[in-house]
Formats: sequence, structure tokens, C-alpha cells
Amino acid sequence: MDRAWYNFYDKGVPHSIDYPHKPMKDYFNEWADKNPDKAYLIWDDQQLTYAQANTLARKTAHAILSIGYQKGDRIALMSTNLPEYVILLQACYKIGAAIVPTNPMYTIPELTHQFSDSETSIVFVEDRFAGKVVETKKKGKNQIKTIVVLDSHTDASQDFAGEVLTYEEFIASGAEAEPDIPINFEDLAMLQYTGGTTGLSKGCMLSNANLEAIAWQDVHWFKAPYDKPEDMRIMAAMPLYHIYGFNTSVNINMVAGGNIIVVNGPTPDNLLFNINKHEPNFFAAVPAMIYGLNQHPDIGSSKIKKIKAMICGSSPLAVEGLNRFEQLSGAVITEGYGLSETSNVITCNPMYTKRIIGSVGIPWPDVDIRIVDLENGTKDMPAGEPGELIAKGPQNMKSYWKNPEETANAIRDGWLYTGDIATMDADGFITIVDRKKDMILCSGFNVFCREIDEVLYTHPKVLDACTIGIPDPKRGETPKVFVILKPGETMTADEVKLHCRESLAPYKVPTHVEFIDELPRTNVGKPMRNELRKREMAKRG
Repeated sequence: MDRAWYNFYDKGVPHSIDYPHKPMKDYFNEWADKNPDKAYLIWDDQQLTYAQANTLARKTAHAILSIGYQKGDRIALMSTNLPEYVILLQACYKIGAAIVPTNPMYTIPELTHQFSDSETSIVFVEDRFAGKVVETKKKGKNQIKTIVVLDSHTDASQDFAGEVLTYEEFIASGAEAEPDIPINFEDLAMLQYTGGTTGLSKGCMLSNANLEAIAWQDVHWFKAPYDKPEDMRIMAAMPLYHIYGFNTSVNINMVAGGNIIVVNGPTPDNLLFNINKHEPNFFAAVPAMIYGLNQHPDIGSSKIKKIKAMICGSSPLAVEGLNRFEQLSGAVITEGYGLSETSNVITCNPMYTKRIIGSVGIPWPDVDIRIVDLENGTKDMPAGEPGELIAKGPQNMKSYWKNPEETANAIRDGWLYTGDIATMDADGFITIVDRKKDMILCSGFNVFCREIDEVLYTHPKVLDACTIGIPDPKRGETPKVFVILKPGETMTADEVKLHCRESLAPYKVPTHVEFIDELPRTNVGKPMRNELRKREMAKRG
């Protein structure tokens, strides 16, 4: 395979990495031994050093062992961004647990599926969400034995006396010694469930080796602005239960050995508060965070210039928003791409050599990417031609949890079939066109929703846009676009169509336009096209 993208790696980024092949617990123990008094977790006016965090993780690990836990059991972590969440991750690494990160916004049916599918036995849950877990346990169809409540300063846990334990009482008798449990670097570390927006959520089996590989790739890709990786001060604003938030804050730091600033609630005010108070220099974001900071009235007098490196993902970042933030901060924003199945990132724009706005960049070290035909997935497409993106790399999961059929569909001959449609240019730069299932078939022509969105992003009145396909009696399907205008702007449907006609073939121009105030989004900011489709179906009866 011609890896032309190596020509654009930033200085010092290796083509391949010599991974130490250690379990994740070893990384944290080594940092705790080397820098015991260094701040590990920082939040509000508080902090925990590496040594203090390690002691709490060890006590938690022993408390889990004391209730009959066996190596490999599944343990769910269900909270917003709290310091305890990170401590629990470290505790689970120490005993070889399979961590099940759980979105606290999930409904009881969603929790029932995830806990039942994963056979979770222990759930650590933020107190304000405890009621849903208690009810899920009572309904059966799961193996939950123990519920431990994390205190976020509400009285919710008092409503379930006798049914839950508080975290403080749970770890009170835990020993402070390192658990004597052998962990292999290939042991399962995490069951990261897919978002579930396109069907039943599936558990991606991520090993210690997967997480180790991507942590090293993270550090090599982003280390250039820092004298040494230990200088990284990471703002953890993305949800830690999501693979993107976890990888770009906790996981990268397993190798880097820097500080983690825990941000609970990524509102513009809260983000700016943490930037001014704690001066992070690395920030993983979604476009909505960047847009919100750009429009904050106090951004000009803030410490935004402390940020040295950024990655943005989950949905496209408008050029105007990117340029504005870079002017304010001086930081370079790199857009990347990844999935739960790949432990997060597999491609990213370089920081310094070459960056293509709108592209998700080039493959990371040890990652190979091919663009193959949509019909059979075996023929490599010419440069610039769309096809399905398939990937190989050390961070790729080996399988879905107890789901051989879906595994066989997703992994063929060692290649992960992502379901994303992309193009790759002659230099290896990749542009995501759309999801395969978000392709509209108009009178026999393939129309990619993302392509229409991108055209609308260029209009000066448009803040955001999202396209779906809706039934059409003549064409089979036809594009409908949902448009959010910038504050104070007005626009007609005819103006939207005229703008599209300037850049798109006639069959790609939306036939329906609806102006809305807000798009439905996933917890990490991705527009939920499925939700928009459901609304359309409801309108049509």
C-alpha cells in the first residue's frame, strides 16, 4: 500500500511506534511513583495528586474485590464528569474489570439493554441518576447485584436507603495496597457501547492493548507544542463516558503524565471559567463548544491563548468558526475522525505540515486506510472517488461483545468496515462524505447528505444545517434540509435552494427546506438524522 500520507507527518511523529505492551494500570502506577505530589485531577478549587488518586483507586479496587468480584466481570460507570469517575477507571484497571461506560441520560429501556447485554454486575452511578438504575434492577432482565452512588451534592441517594451504597461507605474499609491481580496487556479493559442512533447499541471490546496503542498515538501526534508530554494540562470537557472524551483526556494522559482539569457541564461560561482559573493547554472539543466560546462576550479578555493544541470532532466545524477561534487563541485546531470500534481517533490533520479544512486528515501511525467500493467492499476506489472507509490498526477492537454476526459484518480479513463514505486524495487526506445509511437515492443517483450540509455551511447567513432523505413519489427519495440561521438573519427557502444550485448538480438540490431553532444532537454534538427522520414520519402519519 502506498502510504503517501507519511510525507505530511509533523516532525518527530513516527510512522510506527514500539509499544511497550503493558496493562494500563502499570502506566498510572509508574506516574504515581515518579511524581506522587503532582496534581493529577483538578476541579473547581480542589485537586488530587497522583499519589492521593492512586490511594483512592486502590481502596476502591479492594472494596470491589470484597463483594465477590471476579476478574473480567463487567462494571458500569454512569455519571457526568466527576473526579470519582476517573478514580473508578483506575480502580477497574487494577483488577482487570471490563469497564462499561454508561450515558447517564439513558432511559430505562436503554439501560436495560446495555446492562443486560453486558451482564453488568456492579453499577457506580451519580446520585441524581440512581433512581433509573434502581428501577432497572427491579425490572429484572439483568445481573445487577450492587449499586454504588457517587455524591454530587444532592439528596437523591437518601430515597433508596437499603438499595444502594454510598461511595464513601463502600470504600471505607478498602485496603491501600496495590491489588495482587495479574493483568495481561491483551485482557479486555472496556466495553464501549456504540451510540445506538442507528439501531441497538453494541459493545465494542477494547483491550488494554487497544487503549495503550491509541494513547501513544495521541501523545506522538500532539506532543510538538510542549517541551515534554508531562507539560500537558488537559481540559476534560467532553463526556468521559464517551470514547472521544475518555481518549482525549484520561487515556492520553496515561502516557503523557500531565494534569487533567475535570469540567462538569461544558457551557461557554463554564469552559471560560476553567480556562481562566486552570489555564489548560490542550483541549478536545466539538464544534458547538467552539462556536459558544467564539460568541462569549468575555473571550477577548480571557486566558484563551494558554491553549496550545486542539482536536475537534464528531461533526464538521465551519471554516468561519475555526478561523475565529484560532485568531483568538493562537492554537491550531486539528479535525480528526474515529469510532468507538477504533478506540476513538484513527485519522487527524497534522498540526504544522499541511492542513485541509473540511478534511479529517491522514491516517495515524500504524493505521492503514482504504476507500473501497460500496457494493462489495473489495475494490479500491481511485483518488477522489467516494467509497466506504475501511481501516486497520492496533487500536481496532477485535469484536463486538457476544455478537458474532455483527462482528462478521464489520470486520473482514482484518479490516474494519466503518460504514462511513469518504474520499481520499493522492496525498492520503480523507474527507468524510456521509454514513452509508445517510445516502439518499434520488432517481437512481446517490446523494450524500453531508455534501449538501457542506454547501450550506458556506452561506453567510447559515449557522448550522442538516440534510435527510424523505420519501418522494417520483424520485423515490428527495433531500430535505433543516437550517438554523445566525442570530438576526432572515432567509427564504428559495434562497437556500438558489445557493445550493450554485454548487450542486440539480438532483442534489434540496426540494424541501425547514427553518428550525435547534438540531437534535447526540451527547457529543452529532446531528441526529434519525431523529429528524422520525419527526418527518410522524408528520406524514
